[in-house]
Order: sequence, then C-alpha cells, then structure tokens
Amino acid sequence: MHEDTFYFAMLMFQLGVTLFCTNQLFLHQRHQRVYVPLALFFAAQSLVGIVSIGDLLWGVDGYEAMFARWGSLSVPFTLMQPFLFWLYVRALTSEEEVDRITHKGWHALPLLMSISMIILMFMLPQSVFETDELDWDTIDQLTRFTAVYFQVVSAIFYMQIGIYLFLTMRMLSAYSTRLKDLFATTENRELSWVWWITTTVSAYLLLSFVQMAADLSGIAVPDFMLDTYDLMDGFFDIAMTWVIAIWGVRQQPGLVREPVVGASEPALSEAVSSKYERSALTDEHAARIANKIEKAMSKDLLYRDPNLSLWDLAKHIGVTSNYVSQTLNMTLMCNFFDYVNKWRIKDAVKQLRDTEETILLITYDVGFNSRSSFYNAFKREMGTTPSAIRARPS
Repeated sequence: MHEDTFYFAMLMFQLGVTLFCTNQLFLHQRHQRVYVPLALFFAAQSLVGIVSIGDLLWGVDGYEAMFARWGSLSVPFTLMQPFLFWLYVRALTSEEEVDRITHKGWHALPLLMSISMIILMFMLPQSVFETDELDWDTIDQLTRFTAVYFQVVSAIFYMQIGIYLFLTMRMLSAYSTRLKDLFATTENRELSWVWWITTTVSAYLLLSFVQMAADLSGIAVPDFMLDTYDLMDGFFDIAMTWVIAIWGVRQQPGLVREPVVGASEPALSEAVSSKYERSALTDEHAARIANKIEKAMSKDLLYRDPNLSLWDLAKHIGVTSNYVSQTLNMTLMCNFFDYVNKWRIKDAVKQLRDTEETILLITYDVGFNSRSSFYNAFKREMGTTPSAIRARPS
C-alpha cells in the first residue's frame, strides 16, 4: 500500500508538470514549428499519465478488463513520444524551415501497429484479464497471437527508439559544428541537456533489452529486482520529464538568422548553392575579404563583442555572410568560432603580460562570457593556463 501511495504521488507530480508544459508551449507566439512538437510530446505524456493514475486507483476489484481495454487507447500516445521529441530537436537545430519528413510510413509504423493492438485488446475474452499468469497450453489462438504480437510491437518500438536516438545524436553533432561557423560564443546555444537525455536514454534502452532478453529466454528474475526496476522506471520517467520541462520550455532555437542590412556588396543571396558560390568567389576576391576580416579584428577589435556572430562581421565589412564563411574556411583555414577566439586569446596574453588586471576582468574584456569558456579556449590555444603565462618572465 505504501508503494502504491508513493507511485501515485510520482504520477500526480509528473502529470502536473506535463500539463503545465503543454499549456506554456502552446502559448508560444514565436517559433511555433519548434514548440508545437514538444507541446504535443507533453500532451501525449499527460494522456498516458491520466490512464496510469486511473489504473492505479480503479484497476482492481473486477475492473481489470475495463481498464486493460480502455487503457490500451493510451498506447498510441506512448509510441508517438520518441517521434515527437525527434521532431522537436529537428526543428530546434535547423536554420530555416525544415524539409518535409521522408519515409512517413516508417515513422507511422508503431502508431499503426498500436491501433491494431487496441482492436485485439477489445477482442480478447474477459477471463484473460482476471488471471495473473497465462497458461500457454490452454489459452485460445487469439490470446496466443495477441501475446506474441505485443512482444513484436514492443521490440519494434525499442528498435525505433534506438534509431531516433542515433538520428538525434547525428543532428546534435551537425548542429554543434554549424554553431562554430556562425557564432564566436556558443555556450548559451549548446544543447548539452539534449545530449544528456540521449545518452541516458541509450543506457536505459540497453537495460530494457537485457530485461526483455531475460524474459524471452525464461531466466527467472528475483521479485526484489523486478520491484527495484519498476521503481527505477518511475524515477527515470520523472527525471526525463523534469529535464525536458526545465530546458525545453525556455530553449530558443540556436541558429536563428538575424537579417543583414546595409551590405555594400550586392553579392549572392543566402539561398545560392555552395558549389556556385565557390566558383563565383575568386582567390583575389577572397584575399580582399580576408584583409577586411583581419582589419576588423586588429583595428576595430570586433572580437571583443561577446555576442559577435558571422552576420555581424559580414555587415561590418560589407560582404555577404556566405562569402565571409567561405573565406574563413578556404583562405584563413579556420571556422568563425576558432578564428575569433584566437584573437581573443592573443589579446588576453598581451594583457596578462603587460597589465596587472585580474584574469576575470581580462576574460570579459576580450569578449568571453564566462570564466570556464575562457580557460577552455586558453588551454586549447596556448597549451597552458593564464596564471602560468602571467608567471613567466617577459
């Protein structure tokens, strides 16, 4: 009874969080292509939570069949959640409108299978729900088929989660690379919390596969381990919901493009293919742009702007951001993030040797937003710490 009360409290807490997040996300006026999938994700969690609470309260005393059948209506909402979260990350890491979804049938497969599961649940005889353990030798063909079919759907569901995890990690990797092409400071745009979720879910998925393999092979699992697993399952669901709620509701798209106005060179638009741009930008033109970039750093100290972006630099020197990006990568052999931070570290080293200013003051003066990002960039560029540089004789 104590365990049921504790589990009920966890479900109620999770339901409150998901309902609140659903409401907040649907109220977002901007970036709806990002927030609507996450709102639907929380809405699906809310519906599953309501069914779980109802089952805990009334799924006894002769109501087992009713709740097993009507509770199966929540299965599609459970199977939709990995797809909806993937849609959210897909929109969150895109620069423009995302492309149409390909292979729609594959994405819809678990949903379609769950509908057939609901039909089978309503076809099963009530006696099936009144026993704790089925006797495989005495059950009818329909019940036997349903039991096997449920195992198949579960296996496909877990496999699809694994595929979505892989696709999400690939998107996050490409997103991190793109951030360094566009921004000099990326820590406020990094999606570390999504990385944490994908890594944790991967470990949990592996544990689920082990348990499934043990069930299929007939290995007896002690009751206390099953109880512990159920408790871990509840804590895991709440932890995932809480992390997504804290970060997802307030997360802004990281690759939002600010309009560049006043550029003096009417060069190619942003939509032009990269192949055409490379052929249009000659070596001589790239060299002139490189000189403008160097001057913007050495003379105008543009790197000291903590929020500097590729678009800001392009506007400052009067060149389209496509040409600036190409010049950085093809002529200066560096992405925007590394290039700007090299100038910041160069300035910091000079100040460390020539002034008595504190390291923290120098950190912010040269353009870094945090002490940790400064130390990481400094160690990466210089191979030592700021304190060691200051301690060396000139």
